[in-house]
Amino acid sequence: MKIKYLTILLILIVHANLLFAQQEIEILSDGLSLSGTILSPTNKANTVVLLISGSGNTNRDGNVLNAGYTNNSMKIIAETLNDNGIASLRYDKRGVGKSINDTFNEAHLNFNQYVSDAIACITYLQKEFDHVIIAGHSLGALVGILAAQTTKVDKIICLAGISDSGYNTIKRQLSSQPKFAKDAAFPILDNIKNGNKVDSVPPFLAALFRPEIQGYLKSFISYNPQEEIKKLNIPILIIQGSTDIQITTEEAKKMGEANRRAKLILIDEMNHVLKRVSADINKNLATYSNPNLPLHEDLMPHIIDFITK
Repeated sequence: MKIKYLTILLILIVHANLLFAQQEIEILSDGLSLSGTILSPTNKANTVVLLISGSGNTNRDGNVLNAGYTNNSMKIIAETLNDNGIASLRYDKRGVGKSINDTFNEAHLNFNQYVSDAIACITYLQKEFDHVIIAGHSLGALVGILAAQTTKVDKIICLAGISDSGYNTIKRQLSSQPKFAKDAAFPILDNIKNGNKVDSVPPFLAALFRPEIQGYLKSFISYNPQEEIKKLNIPILIIQGSTDIQITTEEAKKMGEANRRAKLILIDEMNHVLKRVSADINKNLATYSNPNLPLHEDLMPHIIDFITK
């Protein structure tokens, strides 16, 4: 893996009456340029958190712009960490935002490339900071777990992380759909799992199963997060909300039981994008597109306590 680093811009900004440094960087991972933001207190923090966003075309702030999901969860986490003297790096996933490159081809994407990208970021941060901690959200939690297996990071935080195999998770999330949708989707999923390409996909399933991303899905659904987390020998924090409509608390409990070093925190009325909301489906989904809604008030104290102790 060839990795180079290029610092583009360093600016000072006043936020919440505090002075901090925002550094825009590019990191080359396997020849592809990733664009990211380092937010760091000007007192030169020695601990940095690598924030890894979740599934889909998710940018550094935790937003999926092409789906209209703008909640700024990752950005708010970074700003809150900074206010508590902790630096962070968040980055646009390959093929997203400022990480769009001429060399990127969705048809050639596989899940392990996301892991390589996280490792490239960790390698860069370890040259600049004494302590590197991973915080992965949703699918990013699995990316972080796999990256931590081959790097010397200090700790890892799994935020609403996937905890069952990709195959089982997709089937469960599709189980609430109408029968006609499940009847169309499940055979496609089974074919992909078995390594068969499905060229004919109904338009209503194109976002999930279009031929261009079937290779990526095949590489992803082969992982079992509960087996992968067993391989870690570092402190682990698992945080799960009770009103998450994508990941259940029961799944999070299984992840916590899979590794004796894991600490599980369940937060009442926190959903998948880490905001306080009830289980009402319409109210829950509305938070996905509300960048002004703060994070659940119990979230960051647990994260900061885990990082600093």
